Amino acid sequence: RLQAMMAVNRDIFIRTLAVLTASAFFMNESAKLGDTVLAANAVFLIFKSVAGYGLDGYAHAAEALVGEAIGRRSRSQLRMAVIATTKGAAVLAVLMTVLFFAAGTLFIDMMTSIQAVRDVARDYLPWAAAIPLVAVWSFQLDGVFIGATRGAEMRNGMLIALAVFVAAAYPLTSLHGNHGLWAAYCLFLLVRAGTMALYYPRLERGLTG
Repeated sequence: RLQAMMAVNRDIFIRTLAVLTASAFFMNESAKLGDTVLAANAVFLIFKSVAGYGLDGYAHAAEALVGEAIGRRSRSQLRMAVIATTKGAAVLAVLMTVLFFAAGTLFIDMMTSIQAVRDVARDYLPWAAAIPLVAVWSFQLDGVFIGATRGAEMRNGMLIALAVFVAAAYPLTSLHGNHGLWAAYCLFLLVRAGTMALYYPRLERGLTG
């Protein structure tokens, strides 16, 4: 049991390191596009953090409920836990996206007084506003896999997504500037969720009822 716990912690550490690497890479590429773009993207990282704090609540709920279902070896309870927490997270993601679209310019003005940064940030606001809807699936699946103590699949999905992000960012940024960089980041979040979704059937193997 101690070895299993250490393995899960190792995988979560690697996954977290990959998340930080992706964020650092995003900001590094932003810096190459100029100080104003860098400042605008830094403002949007606050949007992303706010969304993350909200979505993490449902991910943590998934951890607890999925862990209980796995402990009871109940397939039906696992599915109910996944569906219930994901529905709640999806509703919250929609509400946050609507809020960011409706009040995003106000939030931008509250976070910076530099007009050039405000103007540039408004151009890219749709990307930041869409982040909750794009990110919710990877947040939820993280919670599901952590609750099931299946860290290896989560780790592998994250590393694949990071590789896709880096590979896509260079050509997309070269062709479309900051729009391309945001597109690559959204792809990173979607690939992260997609790989874990492919791994999901493994969680139900051996479960009954």
